[in-house]
Amino acid sequence: MNHPTSLQEIVENGLCLGCGLCQSVAGPERVVMGWVDPPGYLRPRILAPLDQGTQDAILATCPGVRLDEPLDPARHGPEAKEDAAFGPWIRAWKGHAADPEINHMASSGGALTALGIFLLESGKVDFICHVSADPEAPMRTVSHVSTTREDVLRAAGSRYGPAAPLDRFVEMLDRGRPFAVIGKPCDISGVHNMRQHDPRVNELVKYTLAFSCGTFAPLDTSRALLERKGFPGGAAGEENLSLFRYRGYGCPGPTRAMDKQGNIYDETYQEFCYGPAGWPHQFRCKLCADPTGEATDLSVADAWEGGGPTEEEWGGENMFISRTPRGDALMQEAIAAGVLDVAPDDMATMYRVQPHQAVKKQGMNARLAATAESGYPVPDFRNMRLDAAQAQRDESFYDQNFEGTRVRITRGVNRERLA
Repeated sequence: MNHPTSLQEIVENGLCLGCGLCQSVAGPERVVMGWVDPPGYLRPRILAPLDQGTQDAILATCPGVRLDEPLDPARHGPEAKEDAAFGPWIRAWKGHAADPEINHMASSGGALTALGIFLLESGKVDFICHVSADPEAPMRTVSHVSTTREDVLRAAGSRYGPAAPLDRFVEMLDRGRPFAVIGKPCDISGVHNMRQHDPRVNELVKYTLAFSCGTFAPLDTSRALLERKGFPGGAAGEENLSLFRYRGYGCPGPTRAMDKQGNIYDETYQEFCYGPAGWPHQFRCKLCADPTGEATDLSVADAWEGGGPTEEEWGGENMFISRTPRGDALMQEAIAAGVLDVAPDDMATMYRVQPHQAVKKQGMNARLAATAESGYPVPDFRNMRLDAAQAQRDESFYDQNFEGTRVRITRGVNRERLA
């Protein structure tokens, strides 16, 4: 299998995740994230030629093209076990934020919001690198730094659109202060890759936390909601938004648009994510070998039996998975401090509440093979337990994933352009 040899090849072959790490590595004077619109994805824009050293640094750290996440006794500790579909783990719990307000307002369970606040208020970190809605354009998402409880609460809730949380990551390291990173699994994989490129990561990034990710949609998907709900200006009415929230204030809570006059336009989470309009995936998300945060210290996931919501709740529940001694200690301390209301559980529950994520991992060898046989470069995945995951399914499952990927490539869905 061949792999991309430049940032341009990463993007043009549909392997960019839009995380923004290349902007940090190259510097914003040479690479800056911009919009490819339509359909509304964040992609790098190359402003100045990149020397070979910079290209090599991008290729070594880009989570779109490189994952290497072995079970490492030095990092994961002697208690860690290994699951074929869900990766290294020490302990699992099921529960939610103990604070009813956080449990209700944040995305299901309020786990990451509660833990973010705990990290700051306990003095474990000075700030948190994550994302929030753009205050000037609330359908869009921007990288965000939280230093207080209020900051974290303002950024609470899932963002199902494009985001580049790592576009200022080197700037965060330059502060020289301890911090945590909360993001999608691929964002944390980028941080993990940076450990080999910049020794400050091991010194300053004290905790990494991720949520189980079912991918995100381009801005056009959110604009279509405005059109369906009769928002002023329809799909072109984004400038009249005062709020755009994808879920929360209930579990899962409505997808909500609010205009500048205070009028509300709601759609249920089920309609928005699973409705007849469909939910487009960028090509690289179909090649996701780590949708649940295997490179993190601590990962969380929705805990809906069967993998999706069936009714609206006041507040939901999460699965919590500690993957390193550091993440395990954080969980134990948060539980002791009354931040979380949880009960011990087991990784077997993940196969019930996140079955779609197991399916991704189990089909990954087939999807990579189809991409390579179609003549396109593929990501370099090492130590990702792909053979073990494939062995959980039969040959017909492999064939189905191979053919589905081949058809997508034939339709050209993997071909993209720089911003």
